Amino acid sequence: LAGSASVRQQITVPAGTYTLSTLARTSGSVSSGQITVTDSSGAVRTLNIPASSGFTRREAAGLQLAAGTATVTIRAGSGSGNLAVDQLGLVKTSGGTTPGTQRYEAETAPATCQGTIDSNHVGFSGSGFCNGTNAAGAYVQFTANAAAAGTATIGVRFANGGTTARSANLIVNGTTLANVSFEPTGAWTTWVTKTLTVSLNAGSNTIRLDPTIADGLPNVDCLDVSTPAS
Repeated sequence: LAGSASVRQQITVPAGTYTLSTLARTSGSVSSGQITVTDSSGAVRTLNIPASSGFTRREAAGLQLAAGTATVTIRAGSGSGNLAVDQLGLVKTSGGTTPGTQRYEAETAPATCQGTIDSNHVGFSGSGFCNGTNAAGAYVQFTANAAAAGTATIGVRFANGGTTARSANLIVNGTTLANVSFEPTGAWTTWVTKTLTVSLNAGSNTIRLDPTIADGLPNVDCLDVSTPAS
């Protein structure tokens, strides 16, 4: 694609979790590009393509897409030159939210965000995401319910557009279980899911991410919790 040009294609997809990937390079003064997937609900998922003189693999995982028609759009940044894209793939990795899995949005009570609920970076689930205060201890907390006590799988959906990882203590029901690293995702519009295993009590549980560095948390979109069966 020449500078500022775009191309799009529509495909029909089942609901689920997808990975968007490509090999891409730029030339001339075109220093960037972008691939977006807009699903049938209007939600937009974005893969940013930085400058690269040779073909480099770019990938965005954990994209939740609704069933129906999805529009894939490739855009070249402005400038004199080209964006070349090869081996574009949109691969379904799991079938949406699995039975026994509940999604908890950071913007929906009783979730607590020590910061602001924002919606300026596309690709989030629900109506917004938690943009925490850039400070150690400025946490986000979810309240999750389990039918029975036991081991549960949680998925933290986040974006980190910075250049360094951001770490946070994972605190469940007041007990610190681990220190979790949230690596850079390449852009604030690139959302990924980090999967962790925790033990939950029957009934209500608090799951908190408490940042341990001055940069604070990444942007946190939501928490998917696969709870033990009763």
